[in-house]
Amino acid sequence: MPKMGIHCRKLCLMLAFLLACPLVAAQDAAIAGHQMRLTAPTSADIEPVEHNVLHRPIQLLEGYAHWIDRSYAYGGNAMNSRPVHLGVEFVNARATPVFAAKAGRVVFAGDDTETQLGPQLDYYGNVVVLAHDIRSLRGRRIYTLYGHLEAVDVKLGQVVEDLARLGSVGSSGVAIGPHLHFEVRVGDPFDFRQTRNPELWLQHYIDRGLIAGSLRNQDGEPIYGRRLTVRSDTVSRDVFTYGGEVVSGDPVWRESFVLADLRPDEYEILVLNERGLPVFRDSVQVKAYRTTFVEIVLDE
Repeated sequence: MPKMGIHCRKLCLMLAFLLACPLVAAQDAAIAGHQMRLTAPTSADIEPVEHNVLHRPIQLLEGYAHWIDRSYAYGGNAMNSRPVHLGVEFVNARATPVFAAKAGRVVFAGDDTETQLGPQLDYYGNVVVLAHDIRSLRGRRIYTLYGHLEAVDVKLGQVVEDLARLGSVGSSGVAIGPHLHFEVRVGDPFDFRQTRNPELWLQHYIDRGLIAGSLRNQDGEPIYGRRLTVRSDTVSRDVFTYGGEVVSGDPVWRESFVLADLRPDEYEILVLNERGLPVFRDSVQVKAYRTTFVEIVLDE
């Protein structure tokens, strides 16, 4: 079976700053006809900018679920059983305190029965939206949204500090059971099509890193809704590629999948076809406090 080359360069996020890393040696891949490149935007495209700077909106204490729920990831649709997900979920008991991921100003607080913040009215129920003095890689203002709350403890126009209490977990709006729905938006806080994957913005856990990447065909077109498996000797996680009219990757990163909170290790990445069989397989190293970006090109 012929082999294909991989050209590797790492994009590292260390101490919350974007750093370009040098080219590393080429390797051989396992499945012919497909390519994986570890790439990064060029320094001409971006300026050094703080990233992975948002606190977890749930306290990092025993008894609270401050891990993102993996069954309904950003851009996912729970195996075609639910609408495309515009954010991430922290599944916790009703009345669990919810805190600001970063200092900011309240631009919305209350229920969305008259103001449309999502695909329909009364989508998030009781919701808070904060404007932050943080910019995306393209220089657009960052907003965070906290939905399905039971109670709202802040008011419109209020300025809040880091980790200020905003309200409590509930199941208002279209929620199925109590949980916090958390979003990151850019540019327009009232446009649900302007979301970004929160896992690219939330702080790394201690000694954890993440993989972000894109899946494209030979013409450079993104491939949506494809299942990937990422696994090591101790963990295996699945993710589906996202993108389209409702959710999108960052225009600089151009990512279509993210797997965060991974322990430093070597991980095998598999792209699966509709029958669950691998059409691509290769490995990548994850380091603590770093984002490893991979670009996978399928010969379809």
